[in-house]
Amino acid sequence: MQALFRRFLILLAAILFVAACHPAFAGNDANAVSDDLFDMSLEQLMGVSISVASKKSEKTIEAPGIVVVVPREEMILYGDRSLFQLLQRQPSVYTRRSFVYGQSMAGFRGDLSAHSETHTLLLLNGRPIRESAQSINSAVYMGFPLEAMESLELIRGPGSVLYGTNAFTGVVNLRTRQIPDENELIVSSMAGSHDYYQTSVSGAGRFGDFGYVGAVRLMNQRGHDYSMIDGLGVPGSDHVRDESFSGVLHLEHQDLRIDVFAADLDAFALGVQPFWFIPKHTIRTRRLFVNTAYRLDLHERMYVELNATYNLQENTLGSPAITRIGTNTSDVLGEITLFANPTDNSNIVMGYLQEYLTNYAPDDDLQQTIVDYRSQPRSYYAQGDYKFGDWVKLIAGMQWQKSGQGFEDIISRQGIILTPFDNWGVKIMKGEAFRAPIAIETYLSDPVLVGNLNLEPEIITTYDAQLFYQDEKTYAAVTYFNSLIKKQIVFDTSVVPTSYKNGGEQKFDGVEFECKHFMTPEWHVLGSFMYQNDKADSDINPTVVPHTMLKLGTAYTWDGGSAALFWSHFGTPPRIPSAVTGNPKPDALDLISLSIRMDVSKYMGMKKGRSILTLRGENLLDEEIFVPTMTYAGYPDSLSNGPGRTFYAGLELHF
Repeated sequence: MQALFRRFLILLAAILFVAACHPAFAGNDANAVSDDLFDMSLEQLMGVSISVASKKSEKTIEAPGIVVVVPREEMILYGDRSLFQLLQRQPSVYTRRSFVYGQSMAGFRGDLSAHSETHTLLLLNGRPIRESAQSINSAVYMGFPLEAMESLELIRGPGSVLYGTNAFTGVVNLRTRQIPDENELIVSSMAGSHDYYQTSVSGAGRFGDFGYVGAVRLMNQRGHDYSMIDGLGVPGSDHVRDESFSGVLHLEHQDLRIDVFAADLDAFALGVQPFWFIPKHTIRTRRLFVNTAYRLDLHERMYVELNATYNLQENTLGSPAITRIGTNTSDVLGEITLFANPTDNSNIVMGYLQEYLTNYAPDDDLQQTIVDYRSQPRSYYAQGDYKFGDWVKLIAGMQWQKSGQGFEDIISRQGIILTPFDNWGVKIMKGEAFRAPIAIETYLSDPVLVGNLNLEPEIITTYDAQLFYQDEKTYAAVTYFNSLIKKQIVFDTSVVPTSYKNGGEQKFDGVEFECKHFMTPEWHVLGSFMYQNDKADSDINPTVVPHTMLKLGTAYTWDGGSAALFWSHFGTPPRIPSAVTGNPKPDALDLISLSIRMDVSKYMGMKKGRSILTLRGENLLDEEIFVPTMTYAGYPDSLSNGPGRTFYAGLELHF
């Protein structure tokens, strides 16, 4: 299977280069790419439309959820090197490493208490990138080529009514670039601290009715020193070595769309337990996502969309055993969705979803701890909205779902959006979501930990009340949220060997502020603040997210350059009791990054906007970053979660 990943990525790179050499490309005016790379419209930078909340494009202020859009231009300005960094800047999002899976966790609104990321759903152009065994997102977070993205869409809160399992406390939609009328090619490279380097090739364009967007990305780093006292009280150190080769491709031809993402990631991770004696401190993950979508128009107000989605993952990681653990999954999802707007003031979306979740044996030198499984969850869903006049919009939706273990649930969404004034509005929402158990929780067969086939899905109920303001230069909002999680899946230590069970309840409530404002078309400021309070029953793993987060950024552009400064403050995280101490105590953090871009085309004999120099610094205060360990008996009290001060330089060429 490794050859399949490599062949796809090499083929994608070749397609982009061939497209660049095509006569249709070669004949373009040099100024077609960009007369001024830094000329960005306010509408683009405000991110005024979103598609993830209702599976259709709509204004963010009318979307049925607490949402945010990060446009492509903002990603360029702030210089994020990975999706993981991009998410860290967003309101109420907390990212961190897992000693099992590497950079694999993004918690929303304080919810983060387990290594598997089962409460956040990732989408590519609205289609789920998820796998059924361990729910690992590290290959996407570390490998997805940002060069291919048009925008990042976030829902803070439930999204299961339309998307099913894992859309629990957060949904992340990666939207690929809009296909330009002219073919274009961009090549970029960056190098920096700890032997880091990254190279990417991206292209987009059209040939008649055929349109494409694609990118390949290669990243490697020796990594910073990772030192700590492990779960056995033994001091040790290593380097955070990460290497990835990844690519994404979006194709369109009339009513047919195809999306492909592939990644081969070899990343630093201690293993299933934080012990230095585990022989190889890496996790190897290969991901392949393919979605084929076809739109069939039934009427000028009605159409059907058919989707076939395939997710494959091959994963190996270290364990105390002599051999490494191997887990391979092959998941197919079929979905039919009907979209209709019977009147100018109403919209309906309804559909049926059927999944086929399977695994297959790893290589002979790897231990298979999840027994062979075959499960077929399915669901029906519907959501509608109706607008009374110009300022009252009602939303209602529900989903019936049957898990692979045979348990049935009905979840719902209701809301009202009021915009009685030109710039002011209110959203009042109630949303529910479910999270079906993954295979490691149901089919695991290990001497010390086994699965439980009788697990029920977790259920969350969230209430949101938001007051927002928007004009042509400003967006600001304050939101109160209250969430209750029931039947949370936790370890069951009352049996031997340890297993899983549905535990008690966990509650989150808090307030969020967010704002973006343009003083001038060239200068903007943005920021967010979250305070959350959480409470869990005694058998529930406590969250490791701080109660407070403050994020502020500002960027300025001029003819030939830009500069962006971003500050993230994370309050002191919870103290997690542990018998193994000696590591630095997790403390409040102030992480500051600076990104500068300069047009150096004239110094390289190129036309304006064709050669961009990037200078970037991260963690400029040289903070020592340690975070609490997830609660497990005998594990260390804290873990390293990032390097000190680092610097990077890169060059971007437009052809």
